[in-house]
Formats: sequence, structure tokens, C-alpha cells
Amino acid sequence: MKLKLSDLKEKTSLKFVQDYSEAIADQVDILSIKPAHIACDIFNKTDELLITVHVDVEMELACSKTLKPVPYTMQFDADIIFGSSEDAEYPLSDPIELSDIIFGYILSEKPYTIYHPDAEKTSFDKEKSPHPAFADLDKIVKK
Repeated sequence: MKLKLSDLKEKTSLKFVQDYSEAIADQVDILSIKPAHIACDIFNKTDELLITVHVDVEMELACSKTLKPVPYTMQFDADIIFGSSEDAEYPLSDPIELSDIIFGYILSEKPYTIYHPDAEKTSFDKEKSPHPAFADLDKIVKK
């Protein structure tokens, strides 16, 4: 969603639904994504714009072991600062492409590994036994 700065001066909050299904085409670990529900509070300051964002999104992620689909619901809040100060994360430009920024947050907030309930726990790497010369030392350390 592109936001024009002139429109933001009149608004203090904003709610919209964004479909990211085309954006996940090059993501191998996100199998599907439902439209994200986004609520924003807008705070205009001198030479700065603060947008607090709350995002609710449901998606299916690929199991890290079996690649089976795993349903995952994500909710997060973020404060995004636009401006030219040191605290600003993004430059204050017109228009602001908020949906791309929020998609970046979705990618960074999703878990790196997720497991399907059917994934066998026995196939995880087994604990290796220590070298025989260090076997006694290993017993001492584990106490």
C-alpha cells in the first residue's frame, strides 16, 4: 500500500488488508499466506513520521525436516520511524511503500525452523560419543 504524505497528515490511524500471495513466489519456506490484517497508528512529528504497526497473518510454512505444510499464525507489533534523524529507519519520502516494509518484517519475524508434528524425532542427530581418550573427562563435565 502506497501512502502519500499529504494523506497521512489528516489521518491518525489506518486499517487495511494486504495480500502477499504473489510476494512469496520466490520464498521456498513459505508455502502459502492468507491476506494480512494490518492496523497502523500514525504520529506526525516535525521532520519525522512514526507509524506503529500491528500485523495478524496466517501462513503455511514448510517443515524444516519433511517439507510438509505447517500452519503458523503470526502476530507482531513494530514501530517504524521515517525521517532523517539517527533514530529513523527509513527516509521520509513521498509516497511511502508501507506494504513492502511490512512484508520485510514478516520475513524477519517468521521462525527459521519449524517442525511438522509427524516429523520423526529419532532422526535428529544423535549425540556423538566422545573420543575414548576424553571419555572420563566427559563424565566429569556432565555431572
